[in-house]
Amino acid sequence: MIIKNGKFVTPKGVFKGDLLIEKGKIKKFGYKLKSNDKEFDAKGKYIIPGLIEVHGHLREPGMTDKETILTGTQAAAAGGVTTIIDMPNTKPPTTTVARLKQKIEKIYPKRSCIDYAFFMGVSKKSLKELEKVDSKMIAGVKLFTAGHETVPTTIPDDKTLGKIFKILAERKIIVAVHAEDQWLINYYKKKIEMLGKSNAAVWSELRPMSVVVAAAARAIALAEQYGTKLYLLHLSTPEEFILVEAAKKRGVDVFAELVSYQLIFNTGDYKKLGNKIKVSPAIRSLKDQNNMWQLMEKGQVIDVLCSEHTPHEWKTKNQPDVWKAQSGMPGIQETLPALISQWVKRFSKKNLEAGLIRIAQLSSENPAKIFGFKTKGSIEINKDADLVILETKKTWTVKKKDLFSKCGWSAYEGMKLIGRPIATFVRGSLIYNDGQIISKPLGKWLK
Repeated sequence: MIIKNGKFVTPKGVFKGDLLIEKGKIKKFGYKLKSNDKEFDAKGKYIIPGLIEVHGHLREPGMTDKETILTGTQAAAAGGVTTIIDMPNTKPPTTTVARLKQKIEKIYPKRSCIDYAFFMGVSKKSLKELEKVDSKMIAGVKLFTAGHETVPTTIPDDKTLGKIFKILAERKIIVAVHAEDQWLINYYKKKIEMLGKSNAAVWSELRPMSVVVAAAARAIALAEQYGTKLYLLHLSTPEEFILVEAAKKRGVDVFAELVSYQLIFNTGDYKKLGNKIKVSPAIRSLKDQNNMWQLMEKGQVIDVLCSEHTPHEWKTKNQPDVWKAQSGMPGIQETLPALISQWVKRFSKKNLEAGLIRIAQLSSENPAKIFGFKTKGSIEINKDADLVILETKKTWTVKKKDLFSKCGWSAYEGMKLIGRPIATFVRGSLIYNDGQIISKPLGKWLK
C-alpha cells in the first residue's frame, strides 16, 4: 500500500510526501510513489505513529458488563491506539501464571482489533508466581500500594513490597506501581467521614498531594535499594515528578507516567461532572494542572502519556454519593483529540506540529522503548506500519453514539475537539476509517 499526500510526524520532524508499506512494514518515504496494489490519499493531513496505551483496563475475564476485549480495542482503534498493555484488574485478578495463560491463549486471540501485551498482577498470596512466570510473557508486574473499590490486591507494607522488588530485580522484570499511601488515605477518610461529606470533590481531599508523594518516594527508595526497574503509574502532582527527576539523576532506573485526564480536568470540574471524574489518584488543582502542562511542553521528566482507560458501567458512576461511585473513567477513544485540542488552546494553532511531535514521543516512541516493543513507536523504515491519520481542521463534538466502549458514557461528552483520528492502520491494515471499524480483529500478542 501507498499512503499518499501525508504529513508524517517522525522523531526528526514532519515529513511531507508518500509512504510505502510492504508486508505490514514501513519500507520507503518519497514523493509520487507508485504501487501496483492499494493507495490511500491522506489529502495533506497529519499522520502520527499509532499510540501505545500502557494502562488499559479491558475487564476480561469477569467484568464484561463494563468492557470486553472487542469493544475496548474498537474504542482504542477509533482513538488512534494500535497497541495496548492490558492490566490485571479482572475477576479473578491476573495474579497467577494460569490466569495469565488464559488471557494469552483463550481470551484475546481473534478478539482484539489491535496488538497487545500484558501486565501480571501480584498479591500477598501470589509471590511465588513471580518466580514461575516466563518473563517474556509479560511487559511487567503491576502492584498497588493502596486500594479502592475495584482492587482486592493492595500491598501497603514495606516488608512484602521489599520481597517483590527483590524478586523482580533479580529476574529483570519491570514493576509498575500504583503509588498511593494506604495509611494516609485511611487517616484522611476517618476525618472526612466525621464531617459527613459525600460530594464528589471530597475525593481529592481524601487523596491529597501527601498521599501520592509519600508512596512514590517509598517506591523509588525500594527500586534504588534493590536495583529494580520502576515504572510509576499515573503520577498526578508536580512534586512526584520532582522526586522522579532527582532519582533519575542518582541513576535510578525509573519512569514517570502522566494520565491525560490530569491535563484535561481539574478540581474545578467536580461541580459540573461530579463522580464522572472520580479517579485514583484524584484530580488535581488548576495550579497543579498548569505546572504539568509546562512539564509536558518542555519534554521534562514525563516519560509516558496515556489515557488509563478504566470503564465502569453507568449505574456505578451516575450517582451523587462519592462513597458509592466506583473510581476510574473511560477515555481511550477521546484522549488523543482532547490532548491536541488542549495543546492548541494553550500554545496556539501555529504550534500544532510541536504538540503532535511531543504526543508521539510520549505516547508512542517512549512506551515502545521502555517496554521493548522494537517494531513499534515511530514512523521509521522497517517499523510496523501502525499509523493514525488526523483531522486537525474540522471540529468533532463528542457524542455517546460515536463511542465504542461498552460502558457507554464519557466525561468528555459534549466537548468540541479537533485532532480526531479519521483512519487507523495496524501493521499496514486499515482497521478504522471514517467513524467505522472496517476490519475483523487482527491484533497480535507482543512477547
